[in-house]
Amino acid sequence: MSFYETLIVISPTVSEEEKQKLISYYENFLRREGRISYQINWGKKKLAYIINKNLFGIYHIFYCKILKSSVKNLEQKLNQDEKVIRFLIIKINNKALNYLEEKFNITLN
Repeated sequence: MSFYETLIVISPTVSEEEKQKLISYYENFLRREGRISYQINWGKKKLAYIINKNLFGIYHIFYCKILKSSVKNLEQKLNQDEKVIRFLIIKINNKALNYLEEKFNITLN
């Protein structure tokens, strides 16, 4: 198992209830497949460029420890979800773990 940072950008056109269901769905998926160490809800932010006619997106970040095969399943689910306009999954190495712990007080173990 390795640590991953998963950033999900949700369409701003979804309702608050739909957003909570979506975040809860991916949170439950990650808990079944591994362990979530930390998560951040950044909220609605302006996008760097227009995506699907949207100027804004709702950002949510998960720091989790999961298997590589689970990452592929997660990518498939995110690709198929129309409410997710972008996502990014990054494997976190030890140097990045130390940086997160020192700079932002995020403990991932």
